[in-house]
Amino acid sequence: MKKWIVNLVLLFIAVSSGIGLFLMKQRVVEYEKQLANLHKSILADMREIHTLKADWAVLTEPSRLRKLLSESQLHQIHVKQVVSATDVQLTPVPVPPPKPQFEEIDESEDIDAVQ
Repeated sequence: MKKWIVNLVLLFIAVSSGIGLFLMKQRVVEYEKQLANLHKSILADMREIHTLKADWAVLTEPSRLRKLLSESQLHQIHVKQVVSATDVQLTPVPVPPPKPQFEEIDESEDIDAVQ
């Protein structure tokens, strides 16, 4: 009788271990898919960063900036052009009145219409 109980316990342990290993394998497969997606996302971001750095290097090239400055109407700012915030005169901007959200209903007209 005792052998039967021991065999039953061993069978239960074997079945539960098999189920546990199967479930663990499924989780590992799911995590591997998530990891692969993260790697793809990281690589895409790295490519985009590389492209943006290359664009920035081209756009901020000193010879290009000098050429753009010479072609534009911009000139050097002189010290006399800079003023403090207290020297600036501010004028108030008129604020329009708020629009009504709902039309006002004359209740006397509604009563006459019902009768």
